[in-house]
Amino acid sequence: MVELAPVDWGIVSAYLLAMVGLGLYLARLGGDFEDFFLAGRVLTAPILIATLVSSYYGIDVLFGSSQLAFTDGVVSWFAYARPAYLFFLVAAFLVAKRLREEDFKSLPDILGRYYGAGARYAAAAASFAYSVPALSLYGFGIMGSVVLGWPPILSMAVFGGIALLYTVTGGFRAVVITDSIQFLVMCLILALAVPYALELIGGFDRMPELLPPEYFEEMGDLSLGLILVYASTNLVVLIEPAFYQRIFAARSTRAVRNALLIGILLWGAYDWVITVLGMAAKTAVIQGAIDPGVAADQSLMVIMLSVLPAGVLGFFVAGVLATEMSTLDSYCLVAGGNVAYDVYRPLVKPQASDAELIRMTRIGVLGSWGVGFLVALSFDQMLGLWVFLASILISTALVPVLLGLYVPRWRRPRAGLLASTLGLSSVIILNAALVGMGHYSEAEETYVLSIGVLDGFEIWQEHVMLVSVPISLLGFALGLFLDRGKA
Repeated sequence: MVELAPVDWGIVSAYLLAMVGLGLYLARLGGDFEDFFLAGRVLTAPILIATLVSSYYGIDVLFGSSQLAFTDGVVSWFAYARPAYLFFLVAAFLVAKRLREEDFKSLPDILGRYYGAGARYAAAAASFAYSVPALSLYGFGIMGSVVLGWPPILSMAVFGGIALLYTVTGGFRAVVITDSIQFLVMCLILALAVPYALELIGGFDRMPELLPPEYFEEMGDLSLGLILVYASTNLVVLIEPAFYQRIFAARSTRAVRNALLIGILLWGAYDWVITVLGMAAKTAVIQGAIDPGVAADQSLMVIMLSVLPAGVLGFFVAGVLATEMSTLDSYCLVAGGNVAYDVYRPLVKPQASDAELIRMTRIGVLGSWGVGFLVALSFDQMLGLWVFLASILISTALVPVLLGLYVPRWRRPRAGLLASTLGLSSVIILNAALVGMGHYSEAEETYVLSIGVLDGFEIWQEHVMLVSVPISLLGFALGLFLDRGKA
């Protein structure tokens, strides 16, 4: 725990009050459901850049990527982060244009229109599960524990509650404006962080002198299978609910494309800085400059708290809060929309008014926050949680969404229904089997199931998606076969 100076408390408090005040102010502006959920579909490229970069990168990236850099080195950037940029390029030049051609409002809306109600509900369930803010709240717990000495549950309630307040009152307009502010704060903390961390360890050159050689190998000492799994989780970019929401809310396809191209440069720089900071923290441990018992996912926070002076430390803490609040607000709103627009409206009240949809969205936001709170309390490893949530969404939606977008003649109800439901159910069953029948490996920080008849063969929780996505694809093919000959 680090004692914050009064000036640091003032900076952090001013930031938090500003976020709450902005949300309450925007709540007074009113508007219909499209205003509340998509900000009137008028987002320009500069606003898209800010909201895309800040919402997609939160404490899960800040702590998760630095954790991998701390334990394995530059593989954090080359094997874990870099593949995402390729998928963002695909999204910019191929996916965004297709999505803009039709009047969608959400990811499940696509499956509903192409394949019917069953596929919509499966996608809504997967999107809701993916969007619950468990990672964000988990990150708040870590930050409050390390910085303030608070119990994680208190940190989650206080910081997560503030983001919840301005989201549930101000809607997507509040999310977009606060994201823009948080984008600037994020850039500021990264600019502040690197020189202080490098000064502590004696400069960048100290890292290759003290760290193992494999820390500087692009693929490190990770197995090929694990690298493929970590890289494949980035497929989620192509069906990312918060990303889709911003495409639907943009003024034009050109604005989306330009925002993504500039965003790739910013994401790449952000990831590289986080990787350097994680490796600097490991170097500081070797030097004895910070506690050798520090947890890998807390190393970035610990090194910054050790070196930043009063005033600068306050901006850093506010920046970390901004990083995660910009993620929590986006995903809570997506989950709320899944409840209101993708389930309540088609299943319960097709003629629901805008006021009713806004009310149900707010209820969904509150519900997703509550579920995320419970999940965060029950999980103890951030990277594993991210892989699990990504596998749910990818296994359910990747195959039917992309095939539906690009092969219109394959938009058959059974194909979409089987692909989405088999993908969703298989990833749940396989994870449950691993947790129930396997064991938690402290060394690998994941659940492992050993196959007795195959000597030395193990299935990790991270491997589940390599099975569930092909199952989804087979389900789609079976659905096409069953619906053959139908228009």
